[in-house]
Amino acid sequence: MNFSIRQIKKYILLTLASTFMLCVLILMLPFILGADYLEIKSDAKPSEAIILLSGSKERMEKAVELYENGWGEKIILTNSKHQWTTVKKATELGVPEDDLISEPHATSTFDNALFSKEIVERKNIKSAIIVTSDYHSRRTRMTFDDIYDHQIELTYSFASSFFNPKDGLSKVEEFIAFSEYVKLFGYWPRLLFV
Repeated sequence: MNFSIRQIKKYILLTLASTFMLCVLILMLPFILGADYLEIKSDAKPSEAIILLSGSKERMEKAVELYENGWGEKIILTNSKHQWTTVKKATELGVPEDDLISEPHATSTFDNALFSKEIVERKNIKSAIIVTSDYHSRRTRMTFDDIYDHQIELTYSFASSFFNPKDGLSKVEEFIAFSEYVKLFGYWPRLLFV
């Protein structure tokens, strides 16, 4: 098939224009959707296990609260080397060591989902509550739902944090929102190949 120089130039121009428009859309999307888009509602219900994502004291406290209220029999501590997801921290808060499952290798939300799924499958767990922070909720749900592929019943419970887009964003909140959007865009293509 022969292409003229004019056709090749049109194709290149169309490709560049499409790429430019896509980049503009990606850059504008956080402003269009706003920081509120990052937060979704908790839908937790009693399950066999609680999967705690590392990151903050509030996440650990939320997981322990769910455990103490009988919403899960075991707590899976992802990235259990992190200061707020150690077995020591959980036992200090009253969770018996026998009810803790340590996963020390995760370094990202993607890893949290991948490695916890291996544990859940190995332990034949059929339902779990995922615990993370409110601002991290959309990306967490997107990642876990995709990796778990509805093979396990997942619900979500989100720990409150300093992040409150309703009262305007501080510099730290702006950074968190920007970071979450960047990671959301980065995770979409990655999840296509899981």
